[in-house]
Amino acid sequence: MGWVGTHPIPSHDVIEANEQEPRATKEEPRLCTPNLTLRLLRLLVGITAFLFLFYTAGHYPFGWPFPTPLDLLRIASAVVLGGLLGLVFSRFWPLPPTPGLERIFRIFFLLLPALLFGYALQVFSAANQALSLILPLSAWLSSGLIIRLPEEGQNSSAKSAK
Repeated sequence: MGWVGTHPIPSHDVIEANEQEPRATKEEPRLCTPNLTLRLLRLLVGITAFLFLFYTAGHYPFGWPFPTPLDLLRIASAVVLGGLLGLVFSRFWPLPPTPGLERIFRIFFLLLPALLFGYALQVFSAANQALSLILPLSAWLSSGLIIRLPEEGQNSSAKSAK
């Protein structure tokens, strides 16, 4: 057995010895896996913390108004709404495995509703912060959490041909 930190990693011999016959069980796809939830939470907390520091530090050299708790709540809500929008968008259109034209079109189709939601949030909350840019930024960064595997595109076209 190999060890990484305090967690044992079984060697290949142990895995082969413990393998049984493969069971033909159909697993239900989950909307949000625990790993994805933690990655999204970590991303949203990081974006929010950066923006809190940005607006707080901008008060001193640039003379911006010091952010009140309501301002920080507006920033956090824009980040969370953008993150959820990006996650829902990536469930329907996952990030392609290779760079190309599809990624460019995907970004445009994501940013149009994100900008509209950002402008609406900015107008309805009467914020001094750039919520109309924070929400699309958060949506764009969180939309890269789900990546389509190269085999998925090939299998779907092969299945549709049959």
